[in-house]
Formats: sequence, C-alpha cells, structure tokens
Amino acid sequence: MIFKRIQIIALLLIFSLLGGEAFNVDLYARSFVSDDEIQAEQFKDKRDIQKASNQIYRQAINLYEEGAYWSCARELIILMDFYSEFKHMDGVVHYLAECLYEEELNAAALKMYKYLIKRYPDSEYVPAALFGLQKTSYKEGNYKDTLTIYYRILKKLNNESVIDAARYFAGQSHYYLKNYDTAIDIFKKISSKSDYYDGALYTTALAHLKRKEVTVAMSYFKKIVGLPIVSGERRRIVDDARLTLGYIYYELDMFRDARDLFEDISDRHVNYQDALLALGWANLKLGDYEDVIKHLKKLIERYPEGANTEESYFLLGQSYIMLGEFDEAIDSYQTIVELFPTKFQNVNVIKKVSMSLKEEESRIEQLKVQVLIQESNLLITLPLNGYSDEVPEYLIKEKKRLEEFRTNLVKNLIAERNNFALMKSQIEKLINVAARKERRKDWRGYAEYGISRALFLKEMEQDLN
Repeated sequence: MIFKRIQIIALLLIFSLLGGEAFNVDLYARSFVSDDEIQAEQFKDKRDIQKASNQIYRQAINLYEEGAYWSCARELIILMDFYSEFKHMDGVVHYLAECLYEEELNAAALKMYKYLIKRYPDSEYVPAALFGLQKTSYKEGNYKDTLTIYYRILKKLNNESVIDAARYFAGQSHYYLKNYDTAIDIFKKISSKSDYYDGALYTTALAHLKRKEVTVAMSYFKKIVGLPIVSGERRRIVDDARLTLGYIYYELDMFRDARDLFEDISDRHVNYQDALLALGWANLKLGDYEDVIKHLKKLIERYPEGANTEESYFLLGQSYIMLGEFDEAIDSYQTIVELFPTKFQNVNVIKKVSMSLKEEESRIEQLKVQVLIQESNLLITLPLNGYSDEVPEYLIKEKKRLEEFRTNLVKNLIAERNNFALMKSQIEKLINVAARKERRKDWRGYAEYGISRALFLKEMEQDLN
C-alpha cells in the first residue's frame, strides 16, 4: 500500500513537471492508506529528510572548501527548496552568501547577508555576515557604506580576527576617499598575525607617498620586502613593494638599488612585464647594454602583444646603438614603425564598449543568478533508483528522458555562463591595454628619429674606416 502511494505521487509529480495542473498530492494519496500508516510514514519521512539534508549540507561545505563555489551554491539552493526547516539553515544561508560573493554576484550576496542577520540574529554566522556586507560593499565601490558597516562591526563584535579584517577594508575605503591620516591610523591597529597585515602595510606606504612623506613610505616598503615568503598572497604583496620601491629608487637616481629590486620580482607577478621593462631602463642607465638586450628580448618573447612592446623595441635600439650594432638598432626601430604605423586609434571605440559593458554587468549578474537557480531546480528529479517490477516501464523511461533533458540544459546553461565570463574577461583586458596605450607616448616618432640617428652613425663609422 505504501509503495502504491509513492508510485501515485511520482506519477503526479511527473504530470506536474510536464505542464499539468497542480494537485494536492498528500490529500489525494490519503484515500489509499490509513491514518496510522500516514503518521508512521510521515515520521519516517521527516527522519529521512533530515538525514538527506545533513548529507547535502556536508557535501556543500566540502565543495566550498575545495573552491567549487558554483556547485556549492547549487547544492545549497536545492537544500533550501527541499527542506526549509533544516536545523542548520543559518549555515546554509551563510555558505550560499559566501559562494555568491566569490562568484561576483554581489547584489545577491548582499541580500543573503542581510537576510541572515535579520532572520537568524543569534546565529554564530552573524559576525561573518556583517563582514560579508562590508567586503561586498567595498567590492562594489561603496566606500561610505563600507565605513558605516565597519563602525557597526566595532560595536557588535569582539572577535579580533574579524575586526582586523574589517579594519583593513575600512582603511582601504578611507584611502580611496583620500582620508590618508585616518587610513594610516586604522591600519596601525591591525595585528601582525592577521591575514590582512601585509596589505595594510602596503597601503600605509602608499598613503605616506600621497602625503609626500617619501622617506617614511620607503621604510614601509623596505619592511614589506624583508618579509619571508610564506604564501602566494605574501609573494604578490612583496613583489608589489619591490616594484614600487624600485621606481622610487630609479627616480632618486639609485639605479643599482632599483635594478636589484626589479630582478627579484617573481615571473608569476601580474605586472612582471613592467618589472622587465623597468629592469631594462635601470640597466640602460648603468650602461649594462647587454643586460638591457637580454631582458627586453625576454619581455618581447613572453609578451609579444603587450602594452610595453614599442617601448621595449625603442630601448633595444638605444642599446644596440651604444654597442655600435647599427643594423640591429635600425631593425628594432623599424619594427616599431611596422607594428605601430599610427598612434593607437581604437581608444574611443573601446571606451564605448566599456560603457556598454558596465551597463550590461547588472543584467549579466541577474542572469547568472537565474542560471544558478535553474540548475538547482533541474537537479531535483524523481528518486526512482533501484527499480522494481512494480514501477511501470513508461515511468522509468519518462524519468530517463527528463534526466537527459536536464543534463543537456545544464550543459547549455553552464556554457552560457562561461561565455559571459570569458567575454567580460577579454573586454576588461582590452580596456586595460587601451588605457595603457593611450597614456603611452607616440613611439613611432622616436623610432623614426632613432633610425635617422643610427643611419647617420653608421655612415660616420664607414667614413672613418
């Protein structure tokens, strides 16, 4: 009898999935079983649901810890729809908010953080939710909101690790609001054991530079450079400090010190091509022309279409001239003329694309949320595993058809999401390159002058011989 009820419920669910009218499944099924059977089954169902929910929750946390944020969010949405009375629902909301944040679905993340704070005020996850509100507001560029939440965190929390993290984003907000003194004061309160300590030191140094306190800024950069490399994030910040301090040394005509710092920058650093270019300039000032050529050839080989290409060929030409290798110098300058026949003209077009992209960002974010929800809903199918002879053949076939449909649709949704991410990434890179090229001088003019100079020096050398 109980199996018959399950079979009927399954049939009605499939009918509903295929577009039929909604039924009160539980009421309809009562006509087939007694009240005692229903109560016993409901108790067993509730226990089974709790057990299944715990399993989904643990799996979701594992996915989160592995960095599979999209998959984790999908599991959590299923759990929220499947069993809203789950005893760890505050944890579900917390991890879902964090996943949305990591997936750059900031508007959705903000809503989840606010919901957690309002719905579960006594939850152990409230401190993390407050911090989530702050870091998401900062990520959105809402610095005043970031500071408002910071002072709220100070009043409500006594967790030093969370407070240090909140101090970091508050200090960063004050820095971007040009409140450099306040930013420095807040950064000083961050513990050296905090994960945000390195970033606080770096922005403190930048704040002192903004205040034209170069000596103090240099002392902070030196402190960062002296930190032991214990993580990838630490390496990134140390390399940032090496690059910035190297620029300062270069401007102070301390070319050897600048060169030493540029040489130490990791080839995995996001601005490694800038380090190679700076290394070329420092070696040029030191008269080490062979080293200029070595490093700039490496730069051109590694970043053939980089924003520093024309400047690299110009420095190569300069070095070849100093070494008396005039044909190589002419080739280097000629490459600039051939690669960059006119000054970069696509800036206005890319600016328009950039504006259009910003207008589309909110729409894309909403679409990503819809895709995530659709994926989650599609994963909820009829549990007809372990077929028996009592299950009608057509029901098994229908379940398989729905699974195939779901699988194909999920693939299409994922492909759509990945295409959006790729498009956004490529346009952002193009915008960055365009902005840098727009700031560049017209190296074509320098190249034409370099060719004339190299030809003149070559003719003088031939006349002397």
